[in-house]
Amino acid sequence: MVAARMHRLSILFLIIISISAMTWHYLGGADRKFVISPETAKYSAIDDKSQGGASLTHISITPQQTILTCNIVNQAKWPFCEISIDLVADEVGIDLSRFHSIGIDVDYLTPVENERLRVYLRNYDPSYSSPDDPVSHKFNAIEFTPRVSDGLQVIPLRAFQVLSWWIADYSVPIEKSGPQFNHVTSIEIATGSYVQEGTYTIQLNQLVFYGKWISEANLMKLLLASWVVFAIVYLVSEQFQLRSVLNEIREKSLRLRQANRHLYKQAQEVEALAYTDALTGAKNRNVIERYLAELVEHAKTNVQPFSVIYMDIDHFKSINDNYGHETGDEVLRCFVALINQRIRQTDVLVRWGGEEFILFCPATTREGAAGLAELLRDIVANYQWPSSMTVTASFGVAELENEDIGSVIKLADKALYLAKQSGRNCVVCEEVC
Repeated sequence: MVAARMHRLSILFLIIISISAMTWHYLGGADRKFVISPETAKYSAIDDKSQGGASLTHISITPQQTILTCNIVNQAKWPFCEISIDLVADEVGIDLSRFHSIGIDVDYLTPVENERLRVYLRNYDPSYSSPDDPVSHKFNAIEFTPRVSDGLQVIPLRAFQVLSWWIADYSVPIEKSGPQFNHVTSIEIATGSYVQEGTYTIQLNQLVFYGKWISEANLMKLLLASWVVFAIVYLVSEQFQLRSVLNEIREKSLRLRQANRHLYKQAQEVEALAYTDALTGAKNRNVIERYLAELVEHAKTNVQPFSVIYMDIDHFKSINDNYGHETGDEVLRCFVALINQRIRQTDVLVRWGGEEFILFCPATTREGAAGLAELLRDIVANYQWPSSMTVTASFGVAELENEDIGSVIKLADKALYLAKQSGRNCVVCEEVC
């Protein structure tokens, strides 16, 4: 009972935890964000001078915003300018793979309408990157057209693509050609691919990454693992408990077999030593008292039920008066024979006097004895009696509680009296069966 209650409480606890965790995740409890600012990273300006260009840049950095103004000169093959944000001093970078989106609030002023802006997340991987070659860091790129006062735009990281020219130049194998964000070293916000000569302004107001402390898939895996662990613990504990129960059942079964052998041995002793009724072959009342005392003591010691069925042939005096005493004696013999054919070897049938008999039933509950009595009543009532006569019997049933055998017999006798009062040919218990 204690183990079953603990199991129910554990299941209830897991259900509450699972529902709470999923609700917490759904309501944003696992949300996390990583704000990039001049206080946490190094901001600088880069232009095309390193490639033979002549573009001029000026950068203004404050905690609130970073403004890059550049005068693009069409001299380099690919003129550009950009805000470069170094996240770390070394080449290992930081892991942004647990973030799902990047939020950018940027105003882009250009001489030509609908100019596009490029955003690079540069990732380091020793399989293709070299500390001496910054261009070898992977270009995870996206290009879009921001407008003044658009506010914060949230872009999924899955929208980023790796630049094809970079893949070709560094002969990157196909398994490494997809976007990577596990070692991001820098972020670059640059002018578009086909800029015209003129003045460009990139005003970066906010840069933030959004993610989850734990993804929905990992949360479900964690909850599933918790249920699996609980199931394993439950099954193991149930196996140990079942083994304990089986051992207990085996011990009880052994005790019952020993008790039944003892009862059978006692029944054999009664059969061998006790006198039987000369007319019917039933046990004799005068020699059964010692055996009954032992039988009751055995039942009490081993906490086994013990029931008594008191039976009486209905209107037996009329049978003697109408058919004669010889026929009456034959009815008694047939009655005992019918009873003996349906009872167990451990049951003891005693002729208590005249047409009254008592059946003592070890290891039998009141309900079991009542069922047996009903079977015997039906057999007697439907038997083909001599001279086509009708013979029925009434039965009173009682079960041993804490009283002695004499008191149980009196209870059964009282129940038999009620059966007679109820019209005979029926079974009555000293309590409701």
